[in-house]
Amino acid sequence: MRIPFDAVADAFKMGVSAQQQSDEPVRVSVYVDGSASAYLIDAIRSAMVPQTIGGLVRVSRLTAELEPKADSDLAIVVSCGSSMLEAACHRLVIAGSPTVVVCESRDDAPFIERDTPMLGLVASREEGVLLHRLACWVLDRTDKPQAFAANFPFMRATASRGVVAATALSNAVTGALTIVPGADFPVMTLAQLGMMAKLASMYDKPMRFERLYDAAGVAVAGLGLRALSRSLAPRAGRAAFAVKASIGGLGTIAMGIALMELYARDIDYGPANRVVRNAVDAVRDAVAPADGVASVSAEYLD
Repeated sequence: MRIPFDAVADAFKMGVSAQQQSDEPVRVSVYVDGSASAYLIDAIRSAMVPQTIGGLVRVSRLTAELEPKADSDLAIVVSCGSSMLEAACHRLVIAGSPTVVVCESRDDAPFIERDTPMLGLVASREEGVLLHRLACWVLDRTDKPQAFAANFPFMRATASRGVVAATALSNAVTGALTIVPGADFPVMTLAQLGMMAKLASMYDKPMRFERLYDAAGVAVAGLGLRALSRSLAPRAGRAAFAVKASIGGLGTIAMGIALMELYARDIDYGPANRVVRNAVDAVRDAVAPADGVASVSAEYLD
């Protein structure tokens, strides 16, 4: 068994692409109705703070003469119900912005009987529930899920679960349909590394040297899953495809959850970097052709 370094290189190319998608500009227009409660205003104000230079949130008061921003990727209306709410929402939808009304109760916007691709309602008196529903609504309708997740942390877990689920399904299918022994490993590993790159970009972890540690962990975990599959599949007889599919899918889910937990925390890579730096220095000193050359190198490094 060997670690597929070609897959690692391809995954980092995917990582660059994922970073570019996370850096896409995101423009959100927030309209605050005079009826909005302090709870709703505080919840949206704390949640809608962009984390990248590509994020822009414009806040204005909801009025009968509001002028929709044509370049908005999303319009959020914060309200507890008012006489102008329905007309304002219609103006925003006609302008082409997916519009969601954030309320405490669905009774605050009775004209929204059901969600549509362009108009919806999110309501709850619990902030955690409210923001989760808002994240689901937005991510289901935008073509910039990675950029929204990178900008607004409350969307990250929801967006990440979507990436993990899609990768797990892909690897489950790969495991079930691959006939040639070992041929599925590079394909699955590449998908897992691509998943890693997307998750890193959404959690605002740029493509730096530290991602090599993450990639090495994914590759080693992939080797472990492959060994487990090769051990159990022959014993399953005709059900071998189900065993391989289960290991490929569930193993990818476990890997994705671990990466989400890793990126949700600010891990200090300093100790690992020092170990690598010391190892590089030791190798450099060992291969130096002469003491004079080594001392000259050390002088410039100092």
